Parts: sequence; C-alpha cells; structure tokens
Amino acid sequence: MTNKEIFDLFIPLVDFLGEIMGENTEVLLHDLSHPDHSVIAISHGFHSDRRIGSPVTDLVLDIQDSRRYDQENYMTNYRAVSKGRQYLSSSYFIKNGSELIGMLCLNTDIQAAQTFTEAMKKFLKATNLGAFLDESGQTGTVQESLDAPIASLTQTIISRTILESGINPERMTKNEKMHIVWNLTDQDIPRMKGAVAEIAKQLQLSESTVYRYISQHEKKG
Repeated sequence: MTNKEIFDLFIPLVDFLGEIMGENTEVLLHDLSHPDHSVIAISHGFHSDRRIGSPVTDLVLDIQDSRRYDQENYMTNYRAVSKGRQYLSSSYFIKNGSELIGMLCLNTDIQAAQTFTEAMKKFLKATNLGAFLDESGQTGTVQESLDAPIASLTQTIISRTILESGINPERMTKNEKMHIVWNLTDQDIPRMKGAVAEIAKQLQLSESTVYRYISQHEKKG
C-alpha cells in the first residue's frame, strides 16, 4: 500500500474516536513526511489550539530519533501539557513496512478527574479514611508539550542534527557544513518558516550559502 492509501484508512477514525471519546479528548493524525505541517486530521483541536497544518511536537521528534517504533506499536498513558492543563495521552505508530509514516494521538483532559480526586482526598481526610488512599499511582515518566511553537521546533531539530555530527560548527569544514544542510534538507527542515535563517545562524553561514547548498543537493538528488 502507498502511504496515502494507509492514511485514507486512518483519517475517518479521527472523527469516529472523537465522537466516542467526547469533547474532553483531542484526537489527531500526523503525517510525518511533513513535520512542519504534519496534522492532516483533528477532532476537538480547541484543547491545544492545533488545526490541520499544525506541526509535530517534541515527543514525536524524540520517537523518530530513538526509533522506539521499531520495538513497539504504540505508547499509552503518558502525560502531556497544553495551556497549563494536564492530559493523559496515547499514540499509535502508523507504519508502512518498517518506516514510521504517521501517528494517531489521543489527548484526554484530566482536569475534571484531578478536581474529583482532590475533593475525594479532602473527604477521606475529613472522615479519617485517608490511610486507605493510595497516592503511589503515576501516569508515566514521558511528558509531551502539545504547545511546541514551530520556531522552537525548528531550532531543536537543527541543533540536534548538528550535535549528532559530533563537530562544533566553529571547527567544521565547508564540506561538513554542507552535509549538515543536506541532512536537514532530507528532513524537509528548510521548508519550515524561518528555518534557513536559523540554519545559517547555527552553522555560521550566510543564508545565500545555505540556499546554494540546498540547491546543489536537490540537483544531485
């Protein structure tokens, strides 16, 4: 199957799951071939103010880099934050063969549950039943920011790519800098707003040089 055929199967599930889970849960579908505008379907996006065309989050990038999807098909019950509110989140890894092409994500606002829990704690304490309340349960150590702005996201990707090269930009040769730009081009990073200026800044190049390297790579490819 092509990537498009796979996504065509998942897109209807977004509204379906949104109906089942209710307005308290945001459901969205990422197409990871375009990290700067990865969201291709969303239900109840008011939770994070995301919409079709919004970018990926920091956690999505970490999953791609770590290749966690090679060993697992999904992540469940991790913590996410948006606009100061806590969410319980789960993500399904969408693959075409061994390639991670997308993610189906559910983020449930747990504010009501937290309010209820606090009220229950007060009740149990007032009735001397507090000893029976188990406070050891956790929702996991993974945390995601659903509010990651595209500028911050771009800076993170560029910095990470440079860091992975193991060479400080001040000591890089012309060819080493050029290959960093090519690597970022393969990730579609230069298409992100402000990315070329950020690449130039971090690699200590002129923007015209970055554009030239991109053009050379596209002609080569």
